[in-house]
Amino acid sequence: MRPKTFDQTQALEAAMLQFWESGFEGSSMQNLVDRMGISRQSLYDTYGNKRELFEAALKKYRDEIIEPKLEELSDVSRSPTELIRRHLSSIAGGSEKLPIGCLVVRTATEISVDDSGIGEMIDDCVRTTRHAIQRVIERGQKSGEFDSNRPATDLASIVIACGMGLHVMRRLPNQGRDIRPSIDSILTGLKASATEH
Repeated sequence: MRPKTFDQTQALEAAMLQFWESGFEGSSMQNLVDRMGISRQSLYDTYGNKRELFEAALKKYRDEIIEPKLEELSDVSRSPTELIRRHLSSIAGGSEKLPIGCLVVRTATEISVDDSGIGEMIDDCVRTTRHAIQRVIERGQKSGEFDSNRPATDLASIVIACGMGLHVMRRLPNQGRDIRPSIDSILTGLKASATEH
């Protein structure tokens, strides 16, 4: 077998960005080989096919984009309210250097969740994120910042749903600024009432 003569890390990152910008269906094989700077044969030899390449790109997204954000949620030097605010603000604000939205959310709206392989990867990403947020919520309930009369799982699910919605809204004209909820209003829905103190 001939040795691969391209940087696989760089090529996979290029594929991840292509899928992130255009989705699985919207990324043709020609789009991918052009973006990755490799031949079709090299793509097939290294990744198998478009679906296997997508799964590898999704794993890279999980490891390099999602995991660092979840690590930030474990910062006990910040208050639970601040952690949730920063998490949602990072979604609403995005990054000038990265594509708009979220590859996981985009995939969830594009590919059937019944698709066993990709569906399981999406479910795992969402579940891991919810668990990380739930731990923050539980800490906030203990400190009196968040409503302790509702299950932490429910409040974490609210944050997840709002975060996904913000990702989708950022793809709208004007990034949905005219219709999306403020971070303050989302946080208000999590907070403990005055009678709890």
